[in-house]
Amino acid sequence: MAISDLIAELAKEGIGGLAKYETRLRQNASNRQVLRDLLFEADVAVMLSRNEFKVTIRDSPDIRFVWNEETAYAEVKHFREKNQDRKDEHAMRSSEDLVRVGVLTPSEESEAWDQLAKVAVSKLDQYKEGAANILVVASDSNSVNGTILSTAVHLYDEQARSDQRLRRLNGFVLIDQWYRWLPEQAAEKNVYFCETAGPTTALSKGLAAVLANIRRWSTPRIVANALSL
Repeated sequence: MAISDLIAELAKEGIGGLAKYETRLRQNASNRQVLRDLLFEADVAVMLSRNEFKVTIRDSPDIRFVWNEETAYAEVKHFREKNQDRKDEHAMRSSEDLVRVGVLTPSEESEAWDQLAKVAVSKLDQYKEGAANILVVASDSNSVNGTILSTAVHLYDEQARSDQRLRRLNGFVLIDQWYRWLPEQAAEKNVYFCETAGPTTALSKGLAAVLANIRRWSTPRIVANALSL
């Protein structure tokens, strides 16, 4: 699928801000990794659009989404597949015994929950001041999954105690991309929402509930086809 076809399909989904988004896609079309990262913004936009939100893709933060006249913002981060993921997969295929997976040290400097918390901190300047913000993580790494989310949020909250600016972030949404390939009966949930403690601008209970009720997401064909460019 060409970029123009993707934009046309996103328009049919009712997503706004597509002219500037198309420009960014075309500017990065020759860099496959960056292009894939950008395409996950479309993936998240469609997920939100199909779950009661009015969505606009923008520069920073990446997405504005509105529910019942309440506006919030989302910054999107794509965790790419890691070398350790491939090693874990090989180990599982080579052994009939249980294999411990998802352990990133010593091959990397820190474990997945530390990396996720650090990414959230590094995005500080992207969180819109005076508004509600969430960090949406689309993870292609089996190490960055729903089981580590609460630990990452706890680490983030600890840092927010000494830096009030970090309280701009209201929560994390993690989309476990690896599990999206499993049939629904094998993985009933692959989307996880966890709120931070004491954000400056609170999410309404209604909007938070809509996010929490997004339990499963599979990349739609219009985005999956673009990812194969």
